[in-house]
Amino acid sequence: MQLSLPFIDIIIFAVIAIFLVYRLKSILGQNSEGNEQNGKMDIGEKNFTNVVKLGKKQVKNNKIEANKEKILKINPTFDEKVFLDGAQNFFKMVIESFVKGNLNDVANYIDKKLINSFQSVIDDRLEEEETLKIDIIKIKSISIKDVTTFKNFIRISVLFETDQIKVLKDNKGKIIDGDQNNTISVRDIWTFEKKIETEDLNWKLIETRDE
Repeated sequence: MQLSLPFIDIIIFAVIAIFLVYRLKSILGQNSEGNEQNGKMDIGEKNFTNVVKLGKKQVKNNKIEANKEKILKINPTFDEKVFLDGAQNFFKMVIESFVKGNLNDVANYIDKKLINSFQSVIDDRLEEEETLKIDIIKIKSISIKDVTTFKNFIRISVLFETDQIKVLKDNKGKIIDGDQNNTISVRDIWTFEKKIETEDLNWKLIETRDE
């Protein structure tokens, strides 16, 4: 028995439909450069994805391990937890001193040029009779971001991720910057320095910046 022409047409159209669906799925699964989107959906300014990017995660882990190895090679007794605990306490002390406008308690552990920069901002604030408030609501994370050597010094950059409330008021108590009712997410990178061959266990803060 032979197949009728209409039935053959149905089979052909079905094959074509399956092919077109496959091609459409392949196209939608790529970006304009032909790379996979990995299920990422862009809504406004936020990306929502349930895909773990193992490639990038592995690079980050490798960098962290490389940093630790670099430190231990220079200082075999280096204790990461002790260092980060000290950095966190110092972070709070510096911010508190900066807000008060008195850097005496932390000046010995901060580079002279950086102290002068801090003091210049404080002086401007006092001259304008402004009041600054910085409340650290939560320290979300603290980690070693980078390690470098310079001559006979080792430098460790630390990333502080915090939730803060920042408010600046004028001499009449009016808010001119910030919001006292809402927290902001802040990512600061502070770089600490110490001589490689020294018995002094103290580190010196040489740079602060936003990430």
